[in-house]
Amino acid sequence: MIPEIAFNKYRSVLEGLKGTTLDSLDNVVSPDVHFADPLNEAEGLSKMKAIFAHLFETVTAVHYVIDDVGYSENGAYFRWILNASLSNKPWIVKGVTHVTFDEHSRVIEHVEYWDAASQLYVRFPIIGLLLRFARRRLAVR
Repeated sequence: MIPEIAFNKYRSVLEGLKGTTLDSLDNVVSPDVHFADPLNEAEGLSKMKAIFAHLFETVTAVHYVIDDVGYSENGAYFRWILNASLSNKPWIVKGVTHVTFDEHSRVIEHVEYWDAASQLYVRFPIIGLLLRFARRRLAVR
């Protein structure tokens, strides 16, 4: 298994993913995949698809771009940017994901790292106010 080839197939699916194309994950993701991000943790492709389906139901105008990649023996790390509209307001999320491939070049683990506090929770009125207050109190002056 060559991680660059496996990743390029996965990248093509991810960057073209829409609510109507979730079944394209079947060709590049193991049925036993482990998926995690700051909001979810799931085992199995059907649950991973449900997480993505919820994303496409909740946000609109989703544009996902991978802009940097590094490879390991059986996986890849990649930096990405998600541009979308949440509650009719622009929403940008930047993160890094680590994926691991099985012996069939399918994704067996997909773990996302992004800052939910500064990129999501701060958008909510009460939580956002508390986070901004805490940031001001803790920041170096």
